[in-house]
Amino acid sequence: MKRLCYMTVLCLAGALAGCGAGNIATTAPARSPSGGTPSTSTTFDCNGQWMWGGNNQGIASTNGSEFHPAGTLAYPRAGHTATLLKDGSVLVVGGGQLDVDDLLVSISSAEIFDPVRSQFAAVEKPCSAAAEFQTATLLNNGKVLVAGGNEFGGYPTWLQATAAAELYDPVVHAFAFTGSMTIGRTHHTATLLRDGRVLIVGGATTVGSGANTTTPATSNTEIYDPSLGAFIPAASMTAGRIAHTATLLPSGEVLIAGGENAQGALSTAEIYDPEMNTFVSTGTMMAPRTGHTATLLNNGMVLIAGGATSNAFPSGGIAINAVPQLTAELYDPGTGRFSPAGPMSAGRLAHSATLLPDGRVLIAGGFKSYVGRYESLTTAEIFDPGTNSFSTTGPMNAGRFWHSATSLSDGTVLIIGGINEDLPQASAETFKN
Repeated sequence: MKRLCYMTVLCLAGALAGCGAGNIATTAPARSPSGGTPSTSTTFDCNGQWMWGGNNQGIASTNGSEFHPAGTLAYPRAGHTATLLKDGSVLVVGGGQLDVDDLLVSISSAEIFDPVRSQFAAVEKPCSAAAEFQTATLLNNGKVLVAGGNEFGGYPTWLQATAAAELYDPVVHAFAFTGSMTIGRTHHTATLLRDGRVLIVGGATTVGSGANTTTPATSNTEIYDPSLGAFIPAASMTAGRIAHTATLLPSGEVLIAGGENAQGALSTAEIYDPEMNTFVSTGTMMAPRTGHTATLLNNGMVLIAGGATSNAFPSGGIAINAVPQLTAELYDPGTGRFSPAGPMSAGRLAHSATLLPDGRVLIAGGFKSYVGRYESLTTAEIFDPGTNSFSTTGPMNAGRFWHSATSLSDGTVLIIGGINEDLPQASAETFKN
């Protein structure tokens, strides 16, 4: 489905904006992956009153894999965030609700997943800022910092990077705006530091209004201080980056790896030292990567997997000629060097990587190719640090990229939404090996 009529977009935006106009309860029918309306829905209002919908209990997997359906979102989502709260539930925020060819229209809703009921409930008090590709960080006080992302600005600008930030308080099920970032950002990273502050790195400061517009990357960084409720400028990186990764190391330093800018996909990496407030170059990756994943292993090394070796996000969305890579490598903080790992069984871009309780890593989904539409992978595999190799598992019940994967308190991995055949999905599933 190519670009929608402007009036259709306005109608959708207007419907989404209706939330927040008082205490009137709203029924939001959940949508099936095929675009239909299932028999269950979730009732909520914008002042924080919410209750569980119908029977969304997970059912037995039909494909014989370790993946099992796990309820239905009130809204389809891609490019959203999913954060494990201290009570074991998962906060799902924002994302895009239109097809990927339309650059996705960001939505302002949030939902809570209850792992006991295997159900989602929408909760808004007040409605959060509409955004996709924002970051969400669980703070030490139990609140969640949601920062930046794309917001829908209407024709002709379409998507714009926002500097808005807000805090979700799980005690009162409410969002409240906190200090704004120093600049708008999307496709950036946010990392909780040991002292409880949050490092915000890179991203795009503007988003293209069309498929051929280049998205600029920034080297700018800043730190959110929860005690002040404010963002403070930090040192600049050695290179501007979007679609990079940021990993907190056992030393308390942060590894920033890859990404892309106007010069192309990057193989460079750098280390942020929070005590010195400095970025220093470290070893170079074996291949340029953008849209990859980085996972801290129990042995202190970092698994870097997949991505593309050339610019993959020229306008915030995935370029139709992007080629996902099946290579992987390991970063050793002790030596500052990268070494080969894997390879994976399939090339992956905009996939997920989740550390399992036994120290292995679940790699799931990802962008596959563009053949008149955006194809996503249903396949999944597991990296074993003991053998430095990947083995296949799964498949998932639906193909997905730009989905979320969250490790629950019992070690189960919750996979939510994402793009399948051009469209954001409302489905979710769990993995437990």
